[in-house]
Amino acid sequence: MKKSKTLLLVRDQDKLMKKVLEYNFKDAEIRVIPENYTPFNREDLATEINNNYENLILYSYYDQFNELLPMIKKTVHRKWILDFSVSSLSISYIFQNLTLMLEYLDRGLVDTLAATQYSLYATFKEKTKYLVLDYEVKNKETKQDRIGILNKDYEDIANFYNEISGVAISKINKARCLNAINPTLAFAKDFNVELEIEKDIEKIIYGNKVNLDVEFSDISPITFIMSMDAGIPCILGNTGILEKTDLEKMLVVSSDDDVEEIKNKINYALDNTDKIMKSYEKWRADYRKLSNKTIEDFMK
Repeated sequence: MKKSKTLLLVRDQDKLMKKVLEYNFKDAEIRVIPENYTPFNREDLATEINNNYENLILYSYYDQFNELLPMIKKTVHRKWILDFSVSSLSISYIFQNLTLMLEYLDRGLVDTLAATQYSLYATFKEKTKYLVLDYEVKNKETKQDRIGILNKDYEDIANFYNEISGVAISKINKARCLNAINPTLAFAKDFNVELEIEKDIEKIIYGNKVNLDVEFSDISPITFIMSMDAGIPCILGNTGILEKTDLEKMLVVSSDDDVEEIKNKINYALDNTDKIMKSYEKWRADYRKLSNKTIEDFMK
């Protein structure tokens, strides 16, 4: 069997993104790189890449990629996908990661940087391309009177406790979320919110009446479209992906930490799901076209 000309490497914790990348880069061989990769493993991988592939794509920052890139010959086209936004650069380690990636670009250790968040692309247009990833999966799980919270409670940018507070005063006081820590469980109990805990983000997305991704930063278009494709309105925080559309008015909160507004968006979505989904159909078609265009440009 002839090998693909493109090898795409992804971190072992990015299980959903591996599926997303398989959907978008169907001609690429996609390989998961574990955290325990040794220098000998990296050296063997570099030799394999240099001898067998024309293109190398790296998804997200990863120390393993940082160590691997200097060993890749310039005859291989090296592309690095950045998955964070400008606002998240206030977090020191993310800022440091971007600084290193830009340095690798300037030193010729990577040929192309592509940003999946428009805010990062708009800020670094001279250094990056814009890459819009798509993903389609059919899910017909029965919807329950429950709200899905799609971000993590322990991340500073997640806005998780405001989301829980919004759920507490909405029409539904039951939620499903990822691996909540004990203080989160206690907080939810104090506000009479029943929390279901799941380890898999895909299980959290589906089977709800409404989903919340009201983060201060780094809204994921992928989890948004997975939710909306399943007919579940997804309320968003700091994002430009719905800018100047009817969906922006219906789904994007104007103030991320306004608990009352989060509650109002939840209740509006519960009462107007059909109207939201009708507006989504056109946006979805435009998004699909934009994704195809940016992926084609990225692979040039």
